[in-house]
Amino acid sequence: MLNVERWQDAAAFETMAAEWNALAARSLTNTPFQRAEFQRVWWKHLGHGELNVLAMRDEAGALAALAPLFVDPADGGTVRWVGGEEVADYLDVIAPAETMAAATQAMFTWLASAEAPPWKQMVLSNIPGWTPTPDTLRALAAGAGWRAEVAQIDVCPVIQLPGTFEAYLEQIDSKQRREISRKLRRAEGSEDAVTWYIADAGRDMAAEAEAFMALMANATPDKAAFLTPRMRAAFAELFAVMQQAGLLQLAFLEVNGRKAAAYVQFDYAGRIWVYNSGIDAAAAGALSPGWVLLARLIEHAIAGSRTAYDFMQGNEDYKYRFGGKDTPVLRLRVER
Repeated sequence: MLNVERWQDAAAFETMAAEWNALAARSLTNTPFQRAEFQRVWWKHLGHGELNVLAMRDEAGALAALAPLFVDPADGGTVRWVGGEEVADYLDVIAPAETMAAATQAMFTWLASAEAPPWKQMVLSNIPGWTPTPDTLRALAAGAGWRAEVAQIDVCPVIQLPGTFEAYLEQIDSKQRREISRKLRRAEGSEDAVTWYIADAGRDMAAEAEAFMALMANATPDKAAFLTPRMRAAFAELFAVMQQAGLLQLAFLEVNGRKAAAYVQFDYAGRIWVYNSGIDAAAAGALSPGWVLLARLIEHAIAGSRTAYDFMQGNEDYKYRFGGKDTPVLRLRVER
């Protein structure tokens, strides 16, 4: 039996950080978005409503599961994941596979109890398709006489990485393989100086983060609108804390010393999680800087023995050109 301990103070993210992250690393879902530092930064800059972090401990007092939730006051009270569907691509109960059923049951039982704050609906988004959480909660809700539905809301294209870059190229469509190789040769043979790097602690990371956001805002009008002052502040701190944790890859491609393309991604649990990108096409002419940088980053991931390259949410065409295969992302909605 799991004992549920509710935290309503944001101090939970720091007080439990060590055991939180150790649990996350053993969890079934195990994504960078469920780590304490990511959730702390999200709550600080973008959280609202009533925080309810449910820490579930076994009889010995060890942390066995976490359900970081908050109640959004909208629509009479809506239970959501901490992390936010607009910022965290994957969210779920944090528990090992063998504890998921008990943890999900404990979370539901607590939410249905008098201890929970008032709420009318539960909207838990960005649940990966490989976890049983949506089906478990739907069954529990149905048993309580509540309306519940699970729907696919997006896809995350993922590349399973082989042992060499050459083997990777062989596993994608032949036309795309030739196109990637051609763009790489063009960049290598260019009269312009084409270089790329992953920013490390020796660089001014605050300046690098600002440079990335400038390229991101330049990429599309939607990305520019997304980067509100609050979101910029959240990204700046998020990049800093993930760099400190050794999980950030903030990469740039430069043409004649001018930043032309950028990717920010997380290096976590043996795979790469592509978080966002930016580009200044005018800086690179016909050199296809985004494609070139992405190819180099995939090559770098393979050289580092990473097993997968996860493009995360969105069905943009380039993700499939590079060999991504869809995995589903789900949303559970419960109405009392």
